Amino acid sequence: MEAFSIPRLDTEAGLIRAEGLWDPLTAEIQITELAMMGTDGWMDVSFWLTEQEHEARVAAVIKAAKLYLV
Repeated sequence: MEAFSIPRLDTEAGLIRAEGLWDPLTAEIQITELAMMGTDGWMDVSFWLTEQEHEARVAAVIKAAKLYLV
């Protein structure tokens, strides 16, 4: 697994900054930190990773991150 950091990622969930690990051979992604651009700058939304109600947002971020990294 290799570390990645995406400073600005346009997703269905909004403008996101993401960090994590990914495997370039299988395109498996593990996100460790998320931040979303808000009206006052970047807001930490890493809690999305642990709450079931945000599964769709995390899936949108993973989808966009795969397109960015591959």
